[in-house]
Amino acid sequence: MKKVPTFIEFIEYICNRPSMYSLQGSFNETSAFITGYSYAKKTPISRGTVFNRFVCLKNSFPTNYDWTYVIKICSENDDEGITNMKNTILEFIELSNRLNEEELIQFAINNADLKEGEPEKVFREFDNALLFGNKKIIQSLILENDNADLLWNGKYPDSVAEKLNELSNNQPIKRIKESEDGKSVEIIASGWPFSIELLLKNDKWKVNADKIIELRTENNSA
Repeated sequence: MKKVPTFIEFIEYICNRPSMYSLQGSFNETSAFITGYSYAKKTPISRGTVFNRFVCLKNSFPTNYDWTYVIKICSENDDEGITNMKNTILEFIELSNRLNEEELIQFAINNADLKEGEPEKVFREFDNALLFGNKKIIQSLILENDNADLLWNGKYPDSVAEKLNELSNNQPIKRIKESEDGKSVEIIASGWPFSIELLLKNDKWKVNADKIIELRTENNSA
């Protein structure tokens, strides 16, 4: 009788020889194969959102991102991405054998690089001001935009703003791109459906709020 491979063996087979299981052996194809298998079968990474949270937190990403996207963004190319995917899954399985869910999440947090630079700090200040509709602070932190008033006119009630700010402060901000001269960075943050750019202007970091203003314009016209 042919031996049925364990999930660990399954992951090693696919990630070590991705071109045997897909047309091009790309990261997207390989990760799709693994996630599809995990949806159909009961595997260690099928446990609700635990694995997804583990990957996000260990890589300093907000937990509303998909684990495949996180690993791909954190990798230089497809080959590195597939290797990182294999190592992450195998690490999670090994840890799952001796840690409970709470301990797994704490491990991810403890082993994440949570250092934030000045751009991330500026965005946190901007995000806070956005919740409370603080016009003065918002104006001081953004690039000029003719429709900037949409940012401070969307103020939340103070009680709601305080709760949202608390939730936001407990989520990491991840820098996903940085220009060669270090004067432009792109970050992702919890609660935002897109990445946000910050630019260094006159030695001060400014938020490019164009996408946020466009989103609020669309919402107001809906």
